[in-house]
Amino acid sequence: MNLFYVQSTLDGVSKVKNFLEDNYIGIPWSALGDLEQASSEELRELLEQTYGIIADNSGDVLETIQLFADAMNDGDYVVIKDEDWMYVGDLGDYYYDDSIGTSDDIICHRRGVTWLGRVPLEDINEHMQTLLQEPNVVAQFKLPVKQARLDQALRGNSDTAGSVGTALNQETQRVAPELFKTLTHDHTLPRVEQSTIDSALQVLQEALLSKDEGLRVQAAIAILQYAKP
Repeated sequence: MNLFYVQSTLDGVSKVKNFLEDNYIGIPWSALGDLEQASSEELRELLEQTYGIIADNSGDVLETIQLFADAMNDGDYVVIKDEDWMYVGDLGDYYYDDSIGTSDDIICHRRGVTWLGRVPLEDINEHMQTLLQEPNVVAQFKLPVKQARLDQALRGNSDTAGSVGTALNQETQRVAPELFKTLTHDHTLPRVEQSTIDSALQVLQEALLSKDEGLRVQAAIAILQYAKP
C-alpha cells in the first residue's frame, strides 16, 4: 500500500472542487492520449512531438506521468490540498477520458477516488508537511505509510469523524464488536478464522463507498490500522 500527493492547482487553476465533487484526480498533458500501454520511449517521443519537451529535459514530467499511470494502484492512498485542508482518498484505476476534448485546460488522465475525509493542514505531521511541499505534479510518500498517521489525523478531526462506536451504521454492524476490535487494534491474534476476517474486511471495503462521510472515515481508519505491520 502506497501513498501519493497530487497537485490540485494546475496551470494556475484550482481543481480541488472538481476533484472532490466528481471523485477523481488527474494530471495534465491530455494530448498525449491514453497512457495505459505507453512505454517510456513512446512517452519521450510524444512529449517532444506534442509539447516540445525534449528528451534531455523530460525527466520530471516523465516520472510524474509514470507514477500516475503505472506506479499508483487500486487501493493506494492519495492526498490533495487547498489553502486550509488536506483531503484523503482511496485510489481507483487509471482511465483516459477525452469525451470533451484534449485541450490543456481539460483533465483527461484520471484515477477514480473514494474521498475518505479531510484534515486541517495545521494538524498533519512533519512527514506529511514535507510531502505537500513537493514541487512535482505527483509525488510518492517515501516512508512507510503508517508514518503518515492518516488514521489518527482523520479520527482526530471532528469535522469528518466521530467515535468508532457512533460512526458504524447497519452496514458495518454485521462485524461483531470483538471482531472490529481485533481488526483495528490486535489483528495478529488468531482469535477468529481467516475467512471471517476476510469477510469483515470486505464489509469495510464496501463501507468506503458509502455516502456517509463519517462511515467512510471510520472504515478507512480500520483498514489503515489493520494494514499496520
